[in-house]
Amino acid sequence: MDNVDMMAEQIADLLRQANAEETTPAERVQLLAQAVGLAVDPLHQLELLMLVADTAGRAAHDAAGRALRGEGLPAGKAGTWTEIGSAAALSKDTAFRQFHGGDALSWSPAARGVRQAVRRPASGESR
Repeated sequence: MDNVDMMAEQIADLLRQANAEETTPAERVQLLAQAVGLAVDPLHQLELLMLVADTAGRAAHDAAGRALRGEGLPAGKAGTWTEIGSAAALSKDTAFRQFHGGDALSWSPAARGVRQAVRRPASGESR
């Protein structure tokens, strides 16, 4: 068995662990991130990175829910939207809307450095 086969086996094992029912959202992110580090094929890395991004947003949603319930906070005092927004680097209003409007929390495309791309024709290519 060569290294590539061993890596593929390790990646498959990490994915099985990440998808197990008893795996917490934060553990799922860690397992998927480990899988990314083992992947050699850039397309496989891309697939795994997109899973990490989605899973991280869902884990952030889960953490916000636990903060709202006061789980793990001093004296069990529930976190406020201001505290949750601050921890997530979001405004409290954005954190509130994302929490109640979906399954994940995420930064805006602009906050992630995503800009509108304009495709310019290659030299010799007609529009």
